[in-house]
Amino acid sequence: MRIIKMFRTCNLMIKKLSVCAVVLGTLSPVAASTNEPVNISVKLAAPTWEFLLQNMPSGETQAQLEASESSFARQLQPLLAAQNHQAIMEAFSRRNIENDSAALRQLRGQVLISLKQYSEAEVALKSALTLMPDLALAHRSLSMVYMIKKDFPNARTHLQKSIELGVADAQVYGQLGFVNLQLEQGASAIAGYQYALFLDPDNTQWKHGLLYALINAQAFSQAQALLEGMLITTPNNADLWLQRGQIALRQGHSLQAISSLESALLLNKANGVTNDADNIISLAQLHIQNGSAERSVELLDDNLSLFITKKSGQGNSGKRFEAEAIDQICQWLAFNQRWQPLEQILEALAPYRKHTSSYFTSRFDVYRSKLALQKGNSKAAEKSLISSIKADPTNGEALITLAKLMHSKKRSVQAIQYYTRAQALDTFKERALLGRAQLEIDRQQYVEALGLLRQVIQLNPARQDVLANIQSLSNLVRNES
Repeated sequence: MRIIKMFRTCNLMIKKLSVCAVVLGTLSPVAASTNEPVNISVKLAAPTWEFLLQNMPSGETQAQLEASESSFARQLQPLLAAQNHQAIMEAFSRRNIENDSAALRQLRGQVLISLKQYSEAEVALKSALTLMPDLALAHRSLSMVYMIKKDFPNARTHLQKSIELGVADAQVYGQLGFVNLQLEQGASAIAGYQYALFLDPDNTQWKHGLLYALINAQAFSQAQALLEGMLITTPNNADLWLQRGQIALRQGHSLQAISSLESALLLNKANGVTNDADNIISLAQLHIQNGSAERSVELLDDNLSLFITKKSGQGNSGKRFEAEAIDQICQWLAFNQRWQPLEQILEALAPYRKHTSSYFTSRFDVYRSKLALQKGNSKAAEKSLISSIKADPTNGEALITLAKLMHSKKRSVQAIQYYTRAQALDTFKERALLGRAQLEIDRQQYVEALGLLRQVIQLNPARQDVLANIQSLSNLVRNES
């Protein structure tokens, strides 16, 4: 009687241990609860910066034509008026730049910029500066060349020189703000854009630049204030709503982020603009975090086609379904037993199976098996798990789940086979050993169970619960002998 009582106690403890291990094994870096933070971000389109090259300087040193160049200058006048830059360059090509004045070298450089021949423009403008180092317009033009070539340190040098030489308009300060933004000089970028706006308060580009600079400098309160003013003027600008969502996320204001991203999504849809897949995922994750799994699934269901991309090197026929973020959401739904939204998204995913990698196909089949088990349909669960393992033989979750299912159906030989396969996977070895130990206890094979539990302790010496079970099981074996 004592032996029977001890056996029941030990069996209960092992069952408790096994269940605990399975639950712990399913946890992942994806939020296991709505309160655990997930790394969510908003993807913003790269801004389009348009800079003007002022050709009418005032107050700074200007180059003068040589007397011998007057005739050539007159030939260029109608071409300049017609902005026929190609014809102007043909005229310049018949002249040796070394014989030209700084004025003509500067003009040559500006025309080359207009023709997008930036390397040639750089040479011409540098040549002008060798004759007149304080030629402000040449410095300004050269800064434009370096901005286009993304040589921001040199662009900043020539912009600063332009300011030193008396150029103090909104364009040059805005350009300097842009360059400092690219060089991650947040405070300097902010100052540049603020001064540009002081001189040109209605310039939308400088407002956008200042907004980016404030966000990058983590001056979120200032960025928020600026953004709200911009939204009053242009409430239908989806990019501004995305930026509002980004600021809200950086401040931890998830509900404001949700409302902002929802507004951006609706505006893009109304304007026939395709929403970015990353932003759809971010919004879905935010809804998950804030308890609205149904809206999260609705978003994914309506936009799954956005997650199809072309496989590199396979032309138009090769496609791939980008499933990682959707997998994370499915994992959260399964862990939190949100079966109805999980079923909805799995049904929506079905048409994309042929484009999904074997790894994610396998994982989605595991979720289908969990859904089937919840409905009491073990036959469908078994079919999904076998399909999962076929797609990815190293899916330890599928192996262990199928082993447990075989165990529950008293198909011990098959259960041991699947546990053994899972045991070969480092991240699933402990769970597989515990599952096998429980199976051996249920079969009253206590010596085998002891050996398996001792392997668990070798893997994880801190498992005091397993040590207690080993002690109880060892006592049982001794009493039986």
